[in-house]
Amino acid sequence: MRKKSIFTALIALVIQAASGLQAQQLNPLGVCYVEVNNSNMLNAGSYTLQNTNRQLFDVAIIFAANINYDVSKSRAYISNNNNVTKVLNDVTTYVRPLQQKGIKVLLDILGNHQGAGISNFPNREAARDFALQVAHTVYTYGLDGVDLDDEYAGYGNNGTGQPNNSSFVMLLQELKLAMPDKLITFYYIGPAISRQSYNGDAAGNYINYAWNPYYGTYSAPSVPPLNNTKLSAAATWIQNSNPQSTSPATLTTLATNTMSDNYGVFMWYDLNAANNASYLSTGSNILYNENTVLSGQLYSWTQGDACDPPLGLEVTNTTGTSAKLNWTGNASQTYTIDYKPANSTTWVNVATSLSGNNTIISGLTLNTEYDWRIQSNCSATIKSTYLFAPRFNSGSACGTPSGLKSESYLGTTTKLSWDAVGSASSYNIQYKTSTATTWTDVQNIATNSYTLPALTENTNYVWKVQAVCGGTNTSVYSGESAFNSGFAPVQSPGARSLSFNGSTHYLNAGQFNLSGNAVTFEGWVKVNAFKPNFPYISSVMGIEVGDSNSAMLRFGDGNLANNKLQFILSFGTAQVKVNTATTFNANTWYHIAATYDGSAMKIYVNGVLDASAPASGNFTANGILYLGRNYENARTLNGFLDEFRVWKRALTPAEILANNCNVPANSPNLEANWKMNEGSGNGALDATANTHFATLIGMSNTNWRTDVACTTLSTKDISSEKSLVNHVYPNPVKRGNDIHFAIKENYATEITVYDMTGKLMISQKIDKKDMVISTQNLSAGTYIYKIHSKDNTIQSSGKVIVE
Repeated sequence: MRKKSIFTALIALVIQAASGLQAQQLNPLGVCYVEVNNSNMLNAGSYTLQNTNRQLFDVAIIFAANINYDVSKSRAYISNNNNVTKVLNDVTTYVRPLQQKGIKVLLDILGNHQGAGISNFPNREAARDFALQVAHTVYTYGLDGVDLDDEYAGYGNNGTGQPNNSSFVMLLQELKLAMPDKLITFYYIGPAISRQSYNGDAAGNYINYAWNPYYGTYSAPSVPPLNNTKLSAAATWIQNSNPQSTSPATLTTLATNTMSDNYGVFMWYDLNAANNASYLSTGSNILYNENTVLSGQLYSWTQGDACDPPLGLEVTNTTGTSAKLNWTGNASQTYTIDYKPANSTTWVNVATSLSGNNTIISGLTLNTEYDWRIQSNCSATIKSTYLFAPRFNSGSACGTPSGLKSESYLGTTTKLSWDAVGSASSYNIQYKTSTATTWTDVQNIATNSYTLPALTENTNYVWKVQAVCGGTNTSVYSGESAFNSGFAPVQSPGARSLSFNGSTHYLNAGQFNLSGNAVTFEGWVKVNAFKPNFPYISSVMGIEVGDSNSAMLRFGDGNLANNKLQFILSFGTAQVKVNTATTFNANTWYHIAATYDGSAMKIYVNGVLDASAPASGNFTANGILYLGRNYENARTLNGFLDEFRVWKRALTPAEILANNCNVPANSPNLEANWKMNEGSGNGALDATANTHFATLIGMSNTNWRTDVACTTLSTKDISSEKSLVNHVYPNPVKRGNDIHFAIKENYATEITVYDMTGKLMISQKIDKKDMVISTQNLSAGTYIYKIHSKDNTIQSSGKVIVE
């Protein structure tokens, strides 16, 4: 009997541990969110019940981490802003004291407008990867669980999929496998609430508690099989100056109804640094028959320092006993890297201050699963939180291909290549759209390159490659690499601009990560009409995720004239804004440039410095970059854009003045260059190799206009021993007929044709040896052609006569 009693007791302890809460918890359970952008987590431990001295809050939730999207790897990842980073990197100060008082500390995770959320994982592999990131975060920082919040995901952004019926349940299944002893709670909102069942399994089988998200209301979540004891029908925003906060009268009603209906959870939101004992007592007297007292001190809060981990995490060159860990490095930072076998709880440190973008780990066990993580060291004292990489297999002696590269994006075809594996006899490729659940296989490829056919234009794809070393000896597949198929080439009719109607027209240039300490936006703009109504904003270009994540150029603001230009960057949780002294005229072309060099933000108008303000440190701008729009359609541009560029450095005044109409596509740190000369089609192409194609939204061929800012370009005729052309024929050519360019080298990239005033008439990408250009849109006269090579030097030129 005694053995049975001991066994029963042990089972009870296991059940108690699984629930994650002590037997002395309140009834109803007290749950409290703390907005760490404004408030200190420690305040959650400063309130107790007057008679029993029990903590008022059983659960404190760090609000909030985000689900961001790494477009380069088609991967959802956990992103922690500067304040969440401050809490997690110093859990000894901000988390452990709460846990020592019996309070469970969870991390809330919600979307961030980047297309990733808990409802659109395309397959179990993606759901498992994110679940492992959550579990690694919880265990690494010693937290008690995670709170899932399906808000602000921006489903569909960055080429991601819409919510599906399997994602939420798959994520929960994988979370429970990865952290069986931790809490999983659900902020009952968003697409996930209607997607709680998959293959006969229910989300509620894995969720410990759920609560109503609409403050000041009383409405119980429906999360079967959870009963009332696991739910909060009440949602209380602790009263402060915010008009959404809950009044004492409403709090009284919410608490009374909770007790009457036997709900086992009561949720409070936004605990601040004020003495809230009196207000909290309004609820606790009804819930627990006790006043709440301020039994501990109140803690102030200072903002944390911004420092982001690197993206682009992948593993290459797996040999069975070694592997190469890769990331997108930043020369101004160093990195801390750890790894471990998947079945181990102990991380092995590789480096604590490593420069560069890769490292090799050795001594691995054949065909074994491994995890690895990386942390940025932005300074000696400022560090990011860890970003956890996808799990990888060490592989066999057949080496895994590396150096994955995609190029020649022609809308329906894309060329893939990779570094050859010495022992490989052939290769296998798998590829799919980023939102698809199944892969297309291409097998027995004899060389280390392959051109994918029959793609869909302007679509995000992922691919991976496997080496075959003879017979059945194959490597593991490489990490996934991503590309956009781009747009089908069009023959430029000459210099063009794009027009915008001020309501529904704009360009989506996809995901950019410009965060750092240097940037330049520049281009030509002509406004037809400035916005007449509040907030008087006409957007030019940039990223605007929120006050803590933005970099943009726009005309006007709520308290700024609608015809003054404004440059905005986010430092920490606040935006710094610089406004021009110049007032801009309608129907006039201006060259505008905005720079940040780590010490000052500056705006140049027509090459002349117009405004400047001091600023320092790293800014945050990681999201979709739009041209002609930000935030909402009411802020779109009514006017024209031409020759717009993004640089990851601050241009000098001389550079801005000299190169406002044309720059080499391979200029150092030139991130994107939209010349806008296509004249037709669905996209503005990026002249750089970075493939930031800008999709035309709500626009058509009528938006391409001949009203342009740059009409004169250098037409110096040159001859070169490295001529890339064997023959141009016929020459002269009768107007309306085709000109043929016989290209003899495979590194020629572009043909441009100018009239004798220097106006660009035709720009055509070179994609074959015999290039054909129509003269249909040319008048009779003499023209100059130029042949550009890969490094954007002009290697051949000459004259063509149109009769």
